[in-house]
Amino acid sequence: MFDKTPRNQADSSASSAGDRVGAEEERIALRCARKELQLLDSFVVSGEFRSRSELMRAALRDFLRARAMSAVASPVPAANPGLVEVPVRLRSEEVETLSAYGSLVGNGRDLGDVLADLVRRGELELKVSELVQRHRVSAHGAAENRAQLGALRRSAEDLEKKGVVGR
Repeated sequence: MFDKTPRNQADSSASSAGDRVGAEEERIALRCARKELQLLDSFVVSGEFRSRSELMRAALRDFLRARAMSAVASPVPAANPGLVEVPVRLRSEEVETLSAYGSLVGNGRDLGDVLADLVRRGELELKVSELVQRHRVSAHGAAENRAQLGALRRSAEDLEKKGVVGR
């Protein structure tokens, strides 16, 4: 689909598949610049991936998924033109639980609608916007306190240099 391999090259590749595991598992080779390989190795060393191959398979999967999602326009219901579709990553057990919740408690509602309701309810009950605002204020206050502490420290150092105050 995305590969632009000439027809005769694809046929010869398929005919020499005797040493391959199967039609579903084939190897490909990539030429990468040294800097790209160093970046790949940094992910492996950090433990995020076990090998370069695992990292490349994950990257390829994500690329293909993103390309497929961009090729298929997500339908927006005509009744709700102001809604924005947002992809969410969930564990399989979370999906099962929320799907069961949607079918049992939500009268057969699909997972997207269940998640949207849970987010909206959380916004109302937890007052997420208030929590965010409170955090921003406290973060701003902490930054101001750090700046004042730095100014006090510099002032103390100046007084020590002048011999007015000693430790």
